[in-house]
Amino acid sequence: MRTLVLIAALLCSAAAAAQNTRKPAPGASPPAATVADLGWMVGHWAGEGLGGQSFETISPPVAGQMAGHFQQVKDGRLSFYEIYQFVPRGGSIVLRIKHFGPDLAGWEEKGAAVEFPLVAIEDGAAYFDGLTMRRSGTGAMESFVVIDHQDGRREEAAFRFKRVRD
Repeated sequence: MRTLVLIAALLCSAAAAAQNTRKPAPGASPPAATVADLGWMVGHWAGEGLGGQSFETISPPVAGQMAGHFQQVKDGRLSFYEIYQFVPRGGSIVLRIKHFGPDLAGWEEKGAAVEFPLVAIEDGAAYFDGLTMRRSGTGAMESFVVIDHQDGRREEAAFRFKRVRD
């Protein structure tokens, strides 16, 4: 009986974790949104994720786009960078990310980026396909991203940030 309770708890925990990110409904169109709807994200953020320190800087909208960069540090060493942009597409928004190693060697092919189309937008939350950014209190933000591992595993990584400054 105890084993069944433990298995049920683990399944509920996994199901709850999957609720942080969303996939689009089959045949659904991206919701209407503009980059201005994401203005609450602008600023400098510091927090934790992937077993290390995470730093995020998001610039105000310029010419209909927003840019940002991310740094991941583990054991005092830089793990990787991301440079990203929120761009309008078809009356909605797409988050485009390029990853770089500590030496600025790109992970994606030249000219390519990982794209996350918007699935849903709410006050203080943006749900992209496999990536979520949302307020989690005054001066706090959390992000969740689905990571596909080479061995076929999928996990939802969580990042918890506090606003450092605007």
